[in-house]
Parts: sequence; C-alpha cells; structure tokens
Amino acid sequence: MKRILFFAVVFVILFPISLFAEEKELKETYIEDTGEYRYYIDDRNYVTSTQKLGGIVENVIKFTYNDYTYVSLYKDGKEAEILSGGYIYGEGDYTLKISNGKDSGSISFIIREPDTSDIGSSIYTKKDFEQSYSQERGMYVLSLNGSYTFYSDIPNYAITDKAVKIYTPSDKKMSIMAYKDGGEIGFSSGKTFSEPGYYVISFVYDTADVDDDRYSEEELAGFSEEDMGDASADSSYFGIADVAVYSFTVINGPQNMLGYINPPFGYEISSVMLEGQRQTVDNSFYRAEKDGNYRILFKGSQSGLPDYTLNFTRDTMPPRLSFEGVEKGGIAINRFRIKKDSEDTSVEIYKGGVPMENSPEEIDEDGLYRIVAYDNAGNAGAYIINLKRSIALSLLWLIPIIIAGAAAVWLYSSYIRKNIHIR
Repeated sequence: MKRILFFAVVFVILFPISLFAEEKELKETYIEDTGEYRYYIDDRNYVTSTQKLGGIVENVIKFTYNDYTYVSLYKDGKEAEILSGGYIYGEGDYTLKISNGKDSGSISFIIREPDTSDIGSSIYTKKDFEQSYSQERGMYVLSLNGSYTFYSDIPNYAITDKAVKIYTPSDKKMSIMAYKDGGEIGFSSGKTFSEPGYYVISFVYDTADVDDDRYSEEELAGFSEEDMGDASADSSYFGIADVAVYSFTVINGPQNMLGYINPPFGYEISSVMLEGQRQTVDNSFYRAEKDGNYRILFKGSQSGLPDYTLNFTRDTMPPRLSFEGVEKGGIAINRFRIKKDSEDTSVEIYKGGVPMENSPEEIDEDGLYRIVAYDNAGNAGAYIINLKRSIALSLLWLIPIIIAGAAAVWLYSSYIRKNIHIR
C-alpha cells in the first residue's frame, strides 16, 4: 500500500507545479546591509520597510515597492494613502496588504507616539506634475509648481517596452532621487533607463527658506500628524517642501505578473486587442487574464497628448520538459535524458536536494532527482524522477573482478602443475 501511495505522489509531482492560494502568510527577511525588513508575497513581489512590522512601531516608517506589487494600506479600518518612498507616521492601527494579482497577504501593526526625527524639520506636501506634450521636442513635458520642468519619452505612470530617457534642468532648490525596484540608483540629466524594472524618480522642491525658532527640533519631532497638518498651513513656521513622483515600468519579453493595466497619467484606455481580437474594456483599467499577445491603445483624456501604445506578451504557463527513458510514475531505469521544448527554457537539477553542476542532459546515477524548468517570463515547472539501475547492470562492475580472479586461479594452477615433482 505504501509503495502504491509513493508512486501516486511521484506521478502527481511529475507534472509542472502551479499552485495558487487566495491568502498567503507573508515571509519576513531582515536586510543587514540597510537595516531594513522585507515582506514577501513571492520572490518578485515584496515591500521593504524601514521598521519591523507586526507589533507596536515607535518610529516613522518608510515603505518602498515596485510596480508589479499591488500594495494597499488601511488605518483604523479605512484605506489610507501609501506611496513608495513616502513616510507613514500618524498614530493608529494599520494593516498593510500585499498582492501579486493572484495571491495576497497582510500584516498588521500599530503606531504609537512615533519618533518623527527621521522626517527632519521640513513638511512634505505631495504634489502632482502638470503634464503636456511638446511636438517640437517629441517628448512629454512635466511641470511642478508652474515653474520647474523636465522632459521624458513617456507619460507619467506608463508601462513601456522601450528605453526611457529623461532630461532635467539644474535647480538649487530641487533634489532628485531615483529608485529601481525599491533600491536607490544614480541619476543625472539625460540618463537612459533600459533595464527591466519599476522606476520611481522623486522630486523634492524646497518652497520656503524661512527659519523660525517658534518651534525647536525637539518640539517638531513630537508633532502628531494633525499638528503637522495645521502647522504646514503657515510656511513661516519652518521649511516646506513639495514632493512629486514620476514613475514608470520597463518590461522586456513575456510577462507573467503583468495582470492589471492602468492607463498613464492623462490617459484612458481606448482599445485592447488580444491576438488581433478586440476585447471588452473599462476606460480606467484593464485586467489581462488570458495568455497571448496584447496591443493596448491609450487615448489622451486631455487635449494635446498623442496616442500611446503598449505591446506585450502575457505568459503564465509553466515551461515543459520531455524525458527519454522515464516511465509512468516518474521511474527511470539505468538512465534518462532531458529534452527542452524551447531554447528559452533553463534547467536546474537537484539530486537529494543538492544542486548539480552544469545540469547535464543525460543522467545515469542512482538517486531521486528534482528537475526545475524556468522560462524568460519567470514561470517554473518542477518534475521528480527516481532513477534506479537494474540488477544486471549494477553487477557489471563484478565482471572484471571475476575475470581477473579466474585468470589468477588459472595462472596459479599452471604454476603448481609445473612445479610438482613425482618421486
């Protein structure tokens, strides 16, 4: 009975693994280099936090995450604003929810009497860029406070399969920081972004240079969210800074995580084509559920913006491998050979849980093997094969010993016969 059960389990595992759950427990990892915590829903989708969550937090929290990750924040049961790279410091009971479009997980924490010294003596006011299009430059124009202006190939919040170039003028009051997938990267005017990833360009513009000793730094650090909101109405209290964010996603090749498509800033979805067939759309977003080649056309919701097109391939199917010498139940005798169905597939082989070097195409050693196939979209398929060598083949190594032994016996017998003297 146990043997039948074993074969049944191996047979099921032989097929590519693709498990989806509605609710998953978030995995926590501490990053020693930065002193931050990461909360994973899977290997590609996570939120990085400057503070450990799950209990009472007594400090300002800064979250960063990429565009592939769906993140929402709830404070005292109501949805609260959350922005990658922004601060959370208001007292209350919070729940952070993370999703990859299929699975989701959440973690709760409480902020009590937070230390806001990390924010400094400036109050950050979130602003939106004003966006237009320059026919002369052939680029989008984004302005902050009606004065500071920069140029980009694509609109704000866009997804693109092309490299992105950004030109920014110098301004002593402007601080610019760039992030890729939550990690800070270098930035300069004219920089080209071509590597796949989620990018955030943060613009912090100092709007006041007035110093006022009405509040000390210690008093400012003790301000609640309400106090800061009231104080920010008067710029003479302390420095005020406007912060605006320009973000975009660069993709390359097939995608398995690109499910929800939101239009760029200033646009709405005009049409969606899947394998040449028109799809039913909502102007505000589109959920790509089927695999295939998509062409999405965005129309400007404000005058002067050109049409914007996104082409991408959705692929959520695990890659498949075929095998020579493998019977039903994942059993192989003496040897088996691995065959990739696509050149885009990479293979990793584990014997007894230990990775094998070079991932050979043919295997002829006894053991239980786990073979994992990956494709360029990030999908994975796993197989388990139990290789056994036949008794006859296993005894082949005895043949040379038997022959050598027989030869030794014959030589010894010959020697004895030659040296026997009859009296």
